[in-house]
Amino acid sequence: MKYWAILVYVLLVFDLEADEQFARKVKPFLNTYCVTCHGPEKQKGKVRVDQLTDSPRKREDAELWSKILEALAFGEMPSDSAKRFPTQVEARLVQNWIGTMLAKAGHVVEKKQNKEGYGNLVPHELLFSPQETDRTVDVAARLWRITPKSLANLLRGARIVSNPFEFEKPHGNFRDFKGKYQFNSLMAEQITELAIAHSLKEARNSRKRIVEERKKGTPIDEANLTEIRRRYETVLRRSPSNAEILSLAALMKKVDAELGLPRGLQAAFAAIILQPETLFRFEGLGGGNKEGLTKLTRRELATALAFALTDLPPDSHLLNAFKDEKLSVQLIIQQQAQRLLDDRKRPEAQKRLLQFFQEYFDYEKAADVFKDQIKGHKHWAPALVYDLNALVMHTLEKDQQVFKTLLTTSDYLIYVNSHRDHGNPLVYNLPPDWKPTRKPVRFPKDQRMGVLTHPAWLVAHSGNFDNDPIRRGHWIRYKLLGGNVPDIPINVDAKLPDDKTMTLRERMHVTRAESCYKCHSKMNPLGLPFELYDHYGRFRVNELEKPVNTTSKIVNTGVPGVDGDIKSPFELIKRLAASTHCEQVFVRYVFRFFMGRNETLGDAKTLQEAHKAYADNDGSMKALVVSLLTSDSFIYRKISAGN
Repeated sequence: MKYWAILVYVLLVFDLEADEQFARKVKPFLNTYCVTCHGPEKQKGKVRVDQLTDSPRKREDAELWSKILEALAFGEMPSDSAKRFPTQVEARLVQNWIGTMLAKAGHVVEKKQNKEGYGNLVPHELLFSPQETDRTVDVAARLWRITPKSLANLLRGARIVSNPFEFEKPHGNFRDFKGKYQFNSLMAEQITELAIAHSLKEARNSRKRIVEERKKGTPIDEANLTEIRRRYETVLRRSPSNAEILSLAALMKKVDAELGLPRGLQAAFAAIILQPETLFRFEGLGGGNKEGLTKLTRRELATALAFALTDLPPDSHLLNAFKDEKLSVQLIIQQQAQRLLDDRKRPEAQKRLLQFFQEYFDYEKAADVFKDQIKGHKHWAPALVYDLNALVMHTLEKDQQVFKTLLTTSDYLIYVNSHRDHGNPLVYNLPPDWKPTRKPVRFPKDQRMGVLTHPAWLVAHSGNFDNDPIRRGHWIRYKLLGGNVPDIPINVDAKLPDDKTMTLRERMHVTRAESCYKCHSKMNPLGLPFELYDHYGRFRVNELEKPVNTTSKIVNTGVPGVDGDIKSPFELIKRLAASTHCEQVFVRYVFRFFMGRNETLGDAKTLQEAHKAYADNDGSMKALVVSLLTSDSFIYRKISAGN
């Protein structure tokens, strides 16, 4: 009876604290930031919050609290036309209170932080707060399916008409995010067909070696088992156990007896490819525990490191390095990661760094944006992408202030490789008689500055027939400011008027409607300065014979040094590039790419140490990546209840 009394007392105290918090914090917050537009005198969107109490009295109250919670999380409210804005600490306190209150009332609150595209919902100021570094990794072990490129490398030499692991890349997201790695019955069928077809070719090659061994007097069973072991080493990078070798030997004999040579070897080889160990990456088998965490085994770490930096399984050098029990796994990872990143003969790791920037800046899709060919200009987007790839690699080669350089450099690399792209210099506003050069071309700082004014990026973030300030602003909001924008409501007709007498900025007046601008205010001001370029990426001073307006006003970003009046895209870019906050957001995206998941508060120490490694090494991308790969977030997993 005593314990029940204690429990009742605790619940009563919790209720009193919740009531007090509502009266002291939440109600004043609503009165300060919300009631002006959603109170007794005015109800924008037919929403009124002044009558809400500390618990939902009916279903409509719970739905309204949920909407307030999401609006605060996405920075949707208060709108950017407000006179006062809450601090992040104030907003987070109210969010936590609403979430706790709704959960206590039995209403499920969806947590989106772990979903792809919603990583920015994890509070930035907490991730980079020195007070949060005592947190430990809070993500459990995972099962990963290998990437499409890894499958192609695994079946190298096979004729893959259609890679079953290929999928469409959602706009603005990373291909390597583990959440998209599904495996369905159709994939299983296609993988089986590929494995059988590929294994027939390998079996015929093995059969030739077996014939040669037989001529030397080697027994047939021994020659067969040698080939099976060879295939194991090739595919799985390990030797088979006795049970595995006996099982495959039995399968081989049975199939040979029924179908003839070399069908038995073909079946055995296909069985190796179709093992879960081949198509999936396993984690958390247990390589030592630490404060509620389990360390990945050395072999798991070798595999994780190989696939983090390449699309190839671990090579013999990497596997042997992890066998050295005298060295800590952190030191081995540091040495091997640096080796892979510095290897010029096998530049797979450098290609992985390039892949990150391709997906971070999201410019490869420029080749998929249709553009009409117009008189006096030849548009060939793949060449623009090639040029930007070259610029990224040129910056990575120097490996100094990589983030800032890519945003602010005036040096571009412009290649004319074939007759198809000989007109591309015109996109950069170079004269028709411009002579191609392999050296960087320096532009005036009032014409071009970094990736965001590169034609490839401008085309990728435009429409087929026009610019798209909304899409460009959306990218900046997410990828540089670390912000969020709510999804487009299904009842919104997101179209601009088709009036050829109006500039794009003039046609965008429809987004100023009250129901639209609470979201568009997060994007439009960031994208409109880039109207200095047309949708082909060409610098211009006029649109429809009117001077191009590149001015804007940035408000309520919560990022020091960014808000204020803007006269040109270059002024905006300089502010963003000089921001420590934006640099930290960049580190968060590097984390997501190389870890394959969103960051959590348990990764605060990892992120802060990675940012410090980047800053201490003069903005080195390699130092940043090595720091992440040697962190607890890479090496450890939280021990789940089932372990």
